[in-house]
Amino acid sequence: MKKMPPIVCPKCQISLDESLFDRKGTEVCSNCNFEIKQLHGVPVLRTNDGDEELDFLQEAKSLPVQDSATLRIPFVQEALASDEPVLELGAGVDKCDLAHLVKTDAFLYSTELDCLVDAHSMPFPDNTFGYVYSLAVFEHLHSPWIAAEEIFRVLKPGGKVFVLTAFMQHMHGYPNHYFNMTVSGLERIFSRFEVLQCQPSSWTRFDEIANILSDLNELLDGVDLKWKEKSSLRSLKKGISSIQVNLPKFNEKLLHGNTPRDGAWAKIAPAIELEAKKPK
Repeated sequence: MKKMPPIVCPKCQISLDESLFDRKGTEVCSNCNFEIKQLHGVPVLRTNDGDEELDFLQEAKSLPVQDSATLRIPFVQEALASDEPVLELGAGVDKCDLAHLVKTDAFLYSTELDCLVDAHSMPFPDNTFGYVYSLAVFEHLHSPWIAAEEIFRVLKPGGKVFVLTAFMQHMHGYPNHYFNMTVSGLERIFSRFEVLQCQPSSWTRFDEIANILSDLNELLDGVDLKWKEKSSLRSLKKGISSIQVNLPKFNEKLLHGNTPRDGAWAKIAPAIELEAKKPK
């Protein structure tokens, strides 16, 4: 059975009754009157300015389904094998049902989420989690440096965080894409932590490069050329199409083979990953 951690009001940070996870309808914070609603049975523990849409169940049908328990990422394996409470920020459609994994997202992509939260203002007390991980989320945060501070707050002393975020990727995702990051940029955001490693990641497929080429192909469709230049354009588009078709076949060799992790590879890696520890 899922054991949820203590929760606090995301607006005023006073403790809330954990039993609200087992109740339906709307609850109200006794201190600030913040309303905690249910969306398809998932508690909404985040502020919602204006008429922001939170229900993306329909759009989620086109998103990949994952199971954190089957991911090969060593950090995720270590976290899920531990006895510590684990927080997943931006779980999307994650089928993992381990009791100590708290699956959250800012928007409803699955009714298997434990709650909706805003990574910039989390509804958890200080020093709650032993591990936090976030996969392909930080590019969608409007102020990722604030989210890093929140992770620092909710991690226990000595607790660890893993972030994988976009580097060389095209604009994507629901509902916004704010930032792509470099190694130095991600290290800067997590400067309060003891950074254990920050490097181009081996865990995002090179299909992302093919997506960029697809965008280029679309752009070239609108280029008005003289008839003498059209054969060159056709050759270029044919070459791009060939790369698009064949590049995904090389994912395993490029990402997990003997490709050097510097030079050209580091300049076009689809994602950057960081592992860091909160000092004791």
